[in-house]
Amino acid sequence: MNTSKGLLMVSFAGICWATTGLFGTFLFREGLDPVNVASTRSMLAAILFLAFLLVAHPKKLIVSPKQIAMLALGGLAGIAIFNIFYLSAISAAGMSTAVVLLYTSPVFAVILSRIFLGEPLSRIKITALATAFTGVVLVVEAFEFTALLNDPRSVLLGLGAGFFFALLSVFGKHLTGSTHRLTTSFYLLFTGSIFLALLRPPWLAVQEIGSSPALLSALAALVVISTFLSHFLYIYGLSYLEAGKASIAVAIEPPAAIFLAYIFLGERFAPVQYAGVILVLAAVLLLRIPAKKK
Repeated sequence: MNTSKGLLMVSFAGICWATTGLFGTFLFREGLDPVNVASTRSMLAAILFLAFLLVAHPKKLIVSPKQIAMLALGGLAGIAIFNIFYLSAISAAGMSTAVVLLYTSPVFAVILSRIFLGEPLSRIKITALATAFTGVVLVVEAFEFTALLNDPRSVLLGLGAGFFFALLSVFGKHLTGSTHRLTTSFYLLFTGSIFLALLRPPWLAVQEIGSSPALLSALAALVVISTFLSHFLYIYGLSYLEAGKASIAVAIEPPAAIFLAYIFLGERFAPVQYAGVILVLAAVLLLRIPAKKK
């Protein structure tokens, strides 16, 4: 029951993250800088978290210095550095290739969670991992990797994004054992946004947007749905789910992004993309099968 609940939360988190492409498209088409947008959306989502906690659960803002240090490390790795690597990978290699390289993150997460969290490495988990990755490759139609052999920088950036996204799962899972999921979600996002703000001040994107109602609405949706809800649901799901399984289940994001682009941006599915969607969904269903006890 808890596994199903965790998978549901993580899958919804992936769908919320998938809206990043939809809302981001409206902003990037107007010439907004992606790193400026990343800094602004992280800071505004953290402020939204803070306001919610101050009103509903002010005591959950109290954490020990040791917890703050761990949360700050998780925010630096899983939020700030991840965003820098991922946006740089998109710029260097293109969206499709960057997404595929990003979704090497379950491999890193499964290995790291085995080493640091003691999570089992079952055949079902390995099968789901391979199935999800194959599905992502088909969904984004990224079949030609030969060009990357001459561009190791793009490969390293994409793999770096995957590694640091995996660290978000590992840190999040570790912290949910001692810190409430609301507290964990807020401090990871808040500390990550602080590090991003040092790189790019968060008000730059707001200045670029000006008073445009359409762009302000897109930014608001990016903050509330793509950032606030996605991070909360993912950390919430981690409290019921292994970090390795969560990182595989969130591979629902690319199919969801393609589906949203089909509905709202007029983009069309190729038959191979439908096959990819089916594989990703199959991987999520595989994770519901309990591992056999020895």
